[in-house]
Order: sequence, then C-alpha cells, then structure tokens
Amino acid sequence: MNHPAPKVIAGLSGILMLAGCAIMPEPITPVEQQTSLNADKQVIFAKQEPVSAPLTVYDAMARALKYNLNHRVKMMEHAVADGQSDLAKFNLLPDLIASAGYRGRDNYSASNSRNAVTGAQQLQSSTSQDRSRKVYDFTFSWNVLDFGVSYFQAKQDANRVLVAEETRRKTAQLLMQDVRTAFWRMAGTQQLEGEIDKILGGARQALKDAQGIETERLAAPLEILQYQKDLLEIIRKLEELSETLRLAKTELASLLGLSPSQKFQLKLPENNALQAPEFSLPIDKMEEMALQLRPELREEIYNNRITTEETHKAMVRLLPGVEFRTGYNYDSNSYLLNNNWLELSGLISQNLMELISAPARFSQIDAQEKLGDARRLSVYMAVLTQVHLSYQQFLVAQQQYKRTQELDDITQKISKHISNDAENDAKTELEQIRATTNALMSKLQSLEAYASIQSSMGRVYVSLGLDPLPVFIENYDIKTLATSIESVDKNWQAGRFPEVTKSSADKVSAVDANVAKKDAKDQPWWCLTCL
Repeated sequence: MNHPAPKVIAGLSGILMLAGCAIMPEPITPVEQQTSLNADKQVIFAKQEPVSAPLTVYDAMARALKYNLNHRVKMMEHAVADGQSDLAKFNLLPDLIASAGYRGRDNYSASNSRNAVTGAQQLQSSTSQDRSRKVYDFTFSWNVLDFGVSYFQAKQDANRVLVAEETRRKTAQLLMQDVRTAFWRMAGTQQLEGEIDKILGGARQALKDAQGIETERLAAPLEILQYQKDLLEIIRKLEELSETLRLAKTELASLLGLSPSQKFQLKLPENNALQAPEFSLPIDKMEEMALQLRPELREEIYNNRITTEETHKAMVRLLPGVEFRTGYNYDSNSYLLNNNWLELSGLISQNLMELISAPARFSQIDAQEKLGDARRLSVYMAVLTQVHLSYQQFLVAQQQYKRTQELDDITQKISKHISNDAENDAKTELEQIRATTNALMSKLQSLEAYASIQSSMGRVYVSLGLDPLPVFIENYDIKTLATSIESVDKNWQAGRFPEVTKSSADKVSAVDANVAKKDAKDQPWWCLTCL
C-alpha cells in the first residue's frame, strides 16, 4: 500500500531547504540608518536636565556622573553582573519539568511474534497502542554534582558583581579627575575670551595697515617686513589661544554628555579669586588609605576569590554524579492497564574523562593562582608608586603656580607702564600690541598653572582611591549630586578623609587576598557548606 505521507514530507522538506537558501545578507538602508541615528540622539540628549545657568565645577562633576556615556556603560555592566548573580542562584534549585503533547500516526503500531527456536510465527499481528493518544508528565529531578558546581559558580558570579562595582568606582574617579582638569582649562580661557578677540582684532587691523604701507612704499622695506612678521607671530599666538578655548569647551562637553554644539558657560569664583588648594596628609597615611581604597587592589582580591572557587568546582567534578528523579506520568492509551503512574529512580554516574584531565586542570588553576598573586603584587607596587608620584607632582605644581603668579605680576606691570608712559619711545603701535599680548599670555600661563595644580590634586585623589560621592544620597538630580560632591570635596580640602583601619602591607597583599584560599584548604573537600 502506498502512503502519500513520505512524498508530502519530502516535498515540504525541499521547500524549506529552498527557502533557507534564498536568505541573503541585507545591508542597512540609508533610511534605516538615519532612523537609528535619530533614535540614538534622542536617547543621549533628550532626557537630560537642561543647562539653564553657568556651571560650577561641582555641577560639571554631577552632570558627568549622571550623563557621561562611559560611566553609564560601567553602571549597566554592574547591573548586568548583578542580574547574572541572581540568575545563578536559581541553578541551585532542582529541575521541575512539565511536558504535554499529542502523538498520532496513520496506521497502527502492530508487531508479530516468532518462536526463537523454530522460527514459526506464533500469533497474528497485534497492537497494544492507539493510533492517537495524549501524554503528559511532571518530572522532578535533582543532581548532587550539578548542585555543587552551581553553588561555586554562584559564588564566582557574586564576586564578579563586586569586580564590576570596583570597575565602576575606578571609572567614576578617573572621570572626576578629567572633569576637574577640563573645567579649569576652559575656565582659564573663558576669562580671557573677550580680551583675546579685542587684541586679535587690533593686531589684524595693524597688519592690514602695514601691508598698505608696504604697497605704497611709505617706509623702508626691511623695517616694514619685520614689523609684519612680528604682527603675524602675535596673531598666530592669539589664534592658538582662541582655538584652545574651543578645544577645551568641546572636551568638557564630551565629558558632561552634552552635545558639542551646545552653548554653556562656567561659573567661576567671585572676583576671579583662584585659591590654590592645599593638601596636608602624611605620606604613610596616604599609603594606608590607597592600599585599602584603591579599586584595582580590590579587583585583584576578588579575582583571586574567583580562581579559588574554580579550584572547588574542579574538585567537585571529580565526584560521581548522583541524580534523583521522580515524576507523575499520564498516557491516554486505551490498551494500558494504568493510564497514570508515579515513577521514582536514582542514578549514579562518573565521567571518567574528568579523572583523566584532572591533573592538567589543577595545574592550569594553580598557574592562574600564581598569575593572580603576581598581578596583585604588581598592582600593589604600582599603587604605592602612584601615590608618591602624584603627591610629588602636586608639590611641583604648587611651586610652579607660585612662580607663574610672580612672573605674571611683573609682566602686568610692564604692560601697564608701556601703555601709560606717553613719553616712552618704545610706545609704538607694535610695542603696545606686543606688550598687551605678552600680558595676556602671561595671564593665560597663570591660569593654566592653576588648572595644572587642580589636575594634580585630582590625581592625588585618584591615587588614594577616594570616591567623589557619599555612601547615601537622597536623590540623583543634578542639584543634589552637585551639593553632595561639593560637601565631600570640601571635607577632603579640610583634611577630613574616610576612616580606614590601620593595616600593614603584608596584611593587605597576603592575608586579605588569600583568606578564601586558606579557609578552603583547611576544610574537607566534601564539605560544600563549609567552603
């Protein structure tokens, strides 16, 4: 008897195969790309609090923490790691599987029976199964080996959450340093923006007049050419200053998550009084603080914990797997004596390849532990070095700022004398422009020195691992964030730093990093809860 089912199945399979082969790569269209770009722009800029007033340095830091895309990525990575840790806990639970379905065929599932000795057919063809039937079951299973591996995997994922948090802390600390530096760079050029445009306009007009004098031959050629050269040098310096302002503003806007084309101003101290920051903390206290607060050291400690848990997982995999299974089953087959039944089973299994590969696996884990120890010690030395370097750079920046201020005072007096002394023979138009430009450059150098001392102060804070925000914040609007950051920064400037417990280098580098490893070795391998 010919059945159409095989032909139908073969035809459907051919159609599906042809449909699969017909799928081709489809490049994005310009309309789709523009739609995606517009959507991204709305996500980046549309939900920000508007800039309605000049920004203080703390306003800038608050906006950076809230809207800087790199920091937002690190926050999302922390959230993802936290979610993964929560999901890992569900792997500790037993499996509960429910299934239901319909099974049918176009003929009976019949069979014959033959005598095993004579080969003669004993009975006519018979069946014990309906052509169509309904089945479902609920199965509860629990594997001790999977539970052990999942337990240590959950502990690893929990430590990865802590690693993600330390990465976010490091990003926030570096972001605050960059904002501090960019803010004061832009603040310096912003103060001189009007003067730059005024002097630049006068220099360009003087150059135009000099070119006219050269054309009309009203002065000696060599003298007028030298005059034009000096004017061009001055114009070049002024144009560089103007470009510096635009670059500093673009850099700060990027850090704050603002559009590069958005206009905004900075709010500077009253009367433009730039007070140099002070920092007085013994270097040994700075070392202790950095060793306990730096996120890089904490990351290495957490990574060592993760490696230790990998050892535990490898030990558990050497154990035989014990699986318990129970379930409720139903089958609508009318030939069955019992259509529903409970089932209970137990199974012990052992993957022999795990035993064979165990030495290589433990050797690899041991190498990873040694690498983690070496990396942690390297970070330890790098932290101490950065503390000393940042503090020395701060002291140098302090000294340079004082010398720059002294030079600026003298330069401003020279410019004032040249401008006011009507009897001075040097009071030509070129000399006035040069003196005014030198005074402007000197003022800018003083402001840049102040920005440098602020930047070096930011590096000191980063080297100590200080967080820019308090532990608890009422809400996360810009005003509240700025107030919180200002409060923390004022405490630091007053010498009030976070309390840290006194610890030696050996305690930080060895005990804290290896406590989990030591505890694990002191416990029996079979004690899952002890580990």
